[in-house]
Amino acid sequence: MTEFTGPTGPIRDVTTGMTVVDASGETVGTVDEVHLADAGAATGAGQSPDEPGGPVTWIADAFRAGSELNQQAQDQLTRVGYIRVDARGLFSGHRYVEPREIASVVGDQVQLSVAADQLLK
Repeated sequence: MTEFTGPTGPIRDVTTGMTVVDASGETVGTVDEVHLADAGAATGAGQSPDEPGGPVTWIADAFRAGSELNQQAQDQLTRVGYIRVDARGLFSGHRYVEPREIASVVGDQVQLSVAADQLLK
């Protein structure tokens, strides 16, 4: 078994405030949260935070407001990491980008390898 070594790939260079652009070059929105992978994350029903306001609560709060994500998708994003995008225009609301969907990070821009309509919401 290999030991989890932390974030790899372009997600480690993403910060809040960056512009997110989809595979066709269209602006999706702005990064408003970065959550790095947590291979040992507590998931599923019946899990509760160790303390009020603890890490499990923070993660639950990140998905709660306006999210259409089912529990399985939330668990997956918690384990692999994600960036939450405050989308605008036709794609308004939050969109969630998995690390594998990030093609590159250059300057203050995150370039995706997928179309905006393929992102989780």
